[in-house]
Parts: sequence; C-alpha cells; structure tokens
Amino acid sequence: QAPSTFPDELKLPTICHEQAGKQQWQDVNGYPERDSSRDICAFCRKALGPQEPMVEAMRKQYHPDCFTCRTCHRLLAGQHYFQRDGCPTCDTCFQATLEKCAKCQGLIKEHIVRALGKGYHPSCFSCTACSRAIGTESFAVDGQGDVYCVPDFYRKYAAVCGACEHPIVPREDADTYKIECLGRSFHESCYRCESCRMPLSLELTENGCYPLDDHLLCKSCHVRWRNESSC
Repeated sequence: QAPSTFPDELKLPTICHEQAGKQQWQDVNGYPERDSSRDICAFCRKALGPQEPMVEAMRKQYHPDCFTCRTCHRLLAGQHYFQRDGCPTCDTCFQATLEKCAKCQGLIKEHIVRALGKGYHPSCFSCTACSRAIGTESFAVDGQGDVYCVPDFYRKYAAVCGACEHPIVPREDADTYKIECLGRSFHESCYRCESCRMPLSLELTENGCYPLDDHLLCKSCHVRWRNESSC
C-alpha cells in the first residue's frame, strides 16, 4: 500500500493584541491577514473583544482559553501542536495515537507503509536480501514471513530450468508457464526435443514428449535413439 502521511506539526500559534489603526494579521505559519468581519472564536463561537488577546492559528481565531488540545484540554497558546482532523492536538496526545513499526518497534511519526496487516517506517519495510526499501512496489513473502522484492524472491526461490539453467520467473508482458517433466522444470520455450530441437507438446500426441534415459525426445527421435542404442 502507498505510504500515507500524518498530520503536520504546526509552529507556535501567535497571540495577538488589538492595536489602534490597521493591523496586518499573519502568524508564524504564514496565515493571511485577519478578516475583521470574522472576529468570532472558532471554538466557542463567541465574539472576540476588540481589546482582548486572541490566538491566531490554523487560519482561525480563538480565545486563548479556547485554543486547547481536544483530547486532554491542555492550553496550547505558545506551544507546538498538531492538527488532527481539523482539531488542535498537543504533542503528548498525538504521540499516544502513533503506531509502532512492526520491524523496529519505534513510533511512526511521519509516513507509514501498511502491508501484511501491519504498519512500518518506509525504510523498515525493505527487502530481506538487498535491504532496499520496497515502498509502493510489488513484493513477495516466503514461508518464514520474510519480505523480498520480486527479483530477489525469484532469484532465491524460483525453479531453475533443466535446459537453460536460468530461473523460471513471470514476465509482465506475457503469461509464464512452468513445465515439469522427469522431475525437472522447464521454461515453455525450453521444452524441446534434445535432438532435433522441435518444441514438444504438453499433450500425449505425436508431438508430445517421449523420454529416453532421462532425455527429452520427440517420438521420431526417441525411436531413432532407441534403434541406434540396440545396434
């Protein structure tokens, strides 16, 4: 699954006091000028008095006593906070919601990769063989639960063709078949008569495989080899 992101940690909210004349309302998070027509506390919905302090945060205005963590109600004016589902959250409450990485057991504070029903740091969800982070790529899991990138998984576990001795791995542009004969595995393209190189059919027909002494042979070559060996 593609990595997902956590709510951003925001900078300290700005506590502002009304002054005579036109004010330029912009907090340290870069929020735009305060609109005097909306001088209503975003939490209690009561008016912000012209002479009372207010908190400018998350593009909204609050009474200092209203800008609190929505979980533990701790005052957040002058404190770092997280925005979670549109609500301010203190660092302690946010940390309590974090999931532990299934590999290193550390808290996952930023991006999370979900796979196999668990959560991982992106760098921890990596190939067992080459240690490369898998990210959003396809992966494979062996019988012990170890995760591999697809190339390394097939390098380790794919059957080796009995003719060309290369692993039999799927191709993205075509179906891939593994043919088993005489206790060995073969690429479809390698399943040929060892004498005349004619492709062998999987069916028991004239073009099928007629093995002789552990050799793959077509019917005519089988007959010829058998006659030659009996002479």
